[in-house]
Amino acid sequence: MNIRKWIRCAAAIALSAWLAVSAAACSQPANIESGAVAQEYPVTINELTLNAKPKKVAVLSGSLADVVLAIGYETSLSLAGEDCTQPELQVLQKVSATDAETMISSGVDLVLAESIDDATQTALTEANVPVLVLERAKNREDFERLYSQVGTALNGGSTGYNAGVKAAQKIFSSLDDLARLAPESNTVVTACYISDLSGQAVTGDELGSVMMSYMGLTNIFKGLSGGTFAYEDLKLSDPTMIFCTEDVRGQLLSDTQYANLTAVRTGRVYAINPNYMLWQGRTVYTASIEMMGLAYPELTESSTASVTVDLGTPTPEPSEEPSAEPSPSPAPEYTALAPGDESDEVLAMQTRLSELGYLTVEYGGVYGDVTKEAVTAFQQANGLEANGEASVETLEKLFAEDAKPAEGAGT
Repeated sequence: MNIRKWIRCAAAIALSAWLAVSAAACSQPANIESGAVAQEYPVTINELTLNAKPKKVAVLSGSLADVVLAIGYETSLSLAGEDCTQPELQVLQKVSATDAETMISSGVDLVLAESIDDATQTALTEANVPVLVLERAKNREDFERLYSQVGTALNGGSTGYNAGVKAAQKIFSSLDDLARLAPESNTVVTACYISDLSGQAVTGDELGSVMMSYMGLTNIFKGLSGGTFAYEDLKLSDPTMIFCTEDVRGQLLSDTQYANLTAVRTGRVYAINPNYMLWQGRTVYTASIEMMGLAYPELTESSTASVTVDLGTPTPEPSEEPSAEPSPSPAPEYTALAPGDESDEVLAMQTRLSELGYLTVEYGGVYGDVTKEAVTAFQQANGLEANGEASVETLEKLFAEDAKPAEGAGT
């Protein structure tokens, strides 16, 4: 063989081998354990590899559903667990956490859960439905870990990862702002959250304890772990105030063994929404706002309102506390939005357009052409000037109770 021809053949073989190795490397799953990765998929999260972006997702945890909503990826959801009671998810089919048959028959290609029983896990695995089990966040850093994992699962190791971290940082940035509102005091203001009187409470290894610190409160159970306490712990620490559910509040006030607690004697036992210590989406901030208002009644309505606009409308229903009835909230003020804008206000508008059936694609807070078309369709259906510009008048109508949904869409 001619030496030159042999060299060309050898070079071609080497190039082919290099390309094959490169292609194989690109197809290898990237693990996000150390941060965002260059490729979207395949990607590995908690030893689970996802080869492509899921199209139909079942979320079995109310807290994880809250995280999905905070990132703005709710359009990925197809089924929701029975405790996913957020208003934005009411249109989704509900499913029991043990109903593998329904999840499989509905064609979901990813299940998000905080825990799952062995039988359901086995049934889903045998049907080739991946199950991603994620631990609850325990602190600020862990909060970003949780959000990055959810974001990656739903939209890739680069785009989704970064969207998740950004959403997590946004919530804690708002908590930073909230912390500045706490009145300065030379004395330690102690508090706790009690789930039930059999010994369940928020301890120092839970996110709820971190939330209290941002309110200027010291959790009396911060030295405990595992979510449990003993009666003596409560009695000896004698908190200034106690947060709990309405049922627990009634039990505390009617049981004589708690009568000498400072919080009971001074009327500072507050009932709050039970999801406030469970959900880890925007509810983290909503809960902090309400609890801080109860802890420091001297704070004015206007001072807290200046912070709440950052995260939009609260997800859970406000608690009904007869001993601390809040003043009526002022009507929201809107700022006109236009194509090209990118903000949380745009994201809130897109969420509302999606609820009404005008926006049926994935969105993330960018006012693009598809959003403009959705705004135009809404304006046409509601008797407004149909120019695709989200004027104050358009936004007021969009968020009004009598806003007309898209034709054929349910509300």
